[in-house]
Amino acid sequence: MVQDMTFVLLPDSDVADGAARSVCASPGVRVIAHASGRPWLVGRWPAGRVRVAAAGQARVAVAGFCPASGQELTAAAGRLRSLADLDAVARRFGGSAHLLASVGGRVRAQGTASGVRAVFHAELAGVTVAADRPDTLARLIGAEVDDEVLALRLLTPYVPHPLLDRPVWRGVHQVPAGRCLVLNRDGVARTATWWSPPEPVVPLREGVPAVREALTDAVRGRVRAAARVVSTDLSGGLDSGTVTHLAAGAGPRLVTVRIPQLDAAGDDAEWASRTTARLPGAEHLLLEYEQAPTMFAGLDGGTGLTLASEPPFWVRAGARLVDIAGRVAARGSRLHLCGHGGDEVFHASAVSLHTLVRSRPWAGARLLRERRALGRWPLGSTVRGLADSRSFPAWLACAADQLPGPLPSPFTPHLGWTPPLRIPAWATPDAAATVRDLLRQTAYEEPRPLGHGRAAHTTVEAVHRAGAMVRYAAGLTAAHGVDFAAPYLDDRVIEAALAVRLRERARPRRYKPLLAEAVRGLVPEDLLRRSTKGDYGEDVFDGLHRHRASLLRLFDGSLLARRGLVDEAAVRAVLSADHLFTLPLQALEPTLACEVWLRALPAPVPQRACAEGAL
Repeated sequence: MVQDMTFVLLPDSDVADGAARSVCASPGVRVIAHASGRPWLVGRWPAGRVRVAAAGQARVAVAGFCPASGQELTAAAGRLRSLADLDAVARRFGGSAHLLASVGGRVRAQGTASGVRAVFHAELAGVTVAADRPDTLARLIGAEVDDEVLALRLLTPYVPHPLLDRPVWRGVHQVPAGRCLVLNRDGVARTATWWSPPEPVVPLREGVPAVREALTDAVRGRVRAAARVVSTDLSGGLDSGTVTHLAAGAGPRLVTVRIPQLDAAGDDAEWASRTTARLPGAEHLLLEYEQAPTMFAGLDGGTGLTLASEPPFWVRAGARLVDIAGRVAARGSRLHLCGHGGDEVFHASAVSLHTLVRSRPWAGARLLRERRALGRWPLGSTVRGLADSRSFPAWLACAADQLPGPLPSPFTPHLGWTPPLRIPAWATPDAAATVRDLLRQTAYEEPRPLGHGRAAHTTVEAVHRAGAMVRYAAGLTAAHGVDFAAPYLDDRVIEAALAVRLRERARPRRYKPLLAEAVRGLVPEDLLRRSTKGDYGEDVFDGLHRHRASLLRLFDGSLLARRGLVDEAAVRAVLSADHLFTLPLQALEPTLACEVWLRALPAPVPQRACAEGAL
């Protein structure tokens, strides 16, 4: 197995000596020191994944992909007089990397705006230490699984902000995306905001060049840095097709992978074939359906689909990710580019209308008519959704009371801060009560939304969910030595896209107009006009049919049931039934993720084992 990356950051103080001894005790760890000589950055990582520059009392490190040269890093370190000066460094550098600094005895750590790179912290030997992974800290402090958070992870369609940032380990905390962690000399920590979504005030015509530059830099910068074989997803859609065309010609060799799909009515395969014909110099892996793992494959263990960090996202497609990583690695690729994040960054959801009818009534009304006609929205539910003016905390409080209710009609527009949140029918009453109480408590604390208005909030929240998914996928592919990268989720790409006026991004009759204009001339014109999108519903049904027996075994002696979180018989009934729609199976996926994660956990590590190699 190829070495994955994990690191721990320590305060620059004698009070951190005990924590430093625990962290540095693991054999073979790399240790980078503060200017004082005390351990600062300790961990394991492949060569080249962490770069450090020093100037006087300052240290700067980037962990991940950052296009800055060594000379630029050194210059940045030389300009640091305080931790606040790191804001300018973060704005100047692109890519997707942790940005770390030690200045005058204080430490700062931040991930990315999307959360692809995240920061976690915990108390160890009386001081706060930080890490890039929650399981690294969990092993160091001997943390147990938090059953309240596991119950929360059963929610469908997803866990809302700010609860998504709660790790499943007791005593381990996540720094919200867009905030940084500061470690003082006394070992006490605080967080501060370093990134917020821009105000959407830039006209599309003026915003296009910035998006074009950010996206081409994100793709081609990675390809040039790889300087060898690079691979890309090629579903046939606009997002992956754009990434593939931008990557072509930027490096010595390109490998594309077409993931198999059963949707007979879809045209993804046709569009993927057009792209492969236009790129004869690349190697194209056009897989037959039976050549790759199907949905829900490998969940019965032994295939490395779960990581100790957290219950997996994309659990039903995890085996496909691992299979693709193995195939491209065998062809020499160490960088695999995906199109994930394109929907979240460039597609304006229906919620945008809630903001537009308030900020730009005439434009909002026109777009509303188009969107309502396309979606066949009933007039009554549309008017009620638009008239709803509850605050974000009030919305969460109301959601807590509606958890057991039925899902609304698929023709009902979702114009709220979140889609309707539901606890699955197979959750126990205790689990449902726990989730309800957590939502109510969160609402009582009056959390701030992620942006001004529902459109900005839901977009940034979707970006954070995509970031967590890519973080999981990157952990899977790292086992094959393959870096899984999502250029659409780079900070500069997100900023450039969200700065464009909402009414120009939210055109119902144009598919992702901002992305299409930004890559015009770089991507074939017919692909920019494509408005269809592939559907994986048949793949889900087929995967359930093929793997029903192994999925049922997961809930014969379920670990979730032993913790009092689910009713085994109710889960088995859903798995055994035939379904006309995929919605029940989508609701089941978080439960499957939690179950397979619990089964894959290593034996508990006592705290004294920290000095024996817990890192």
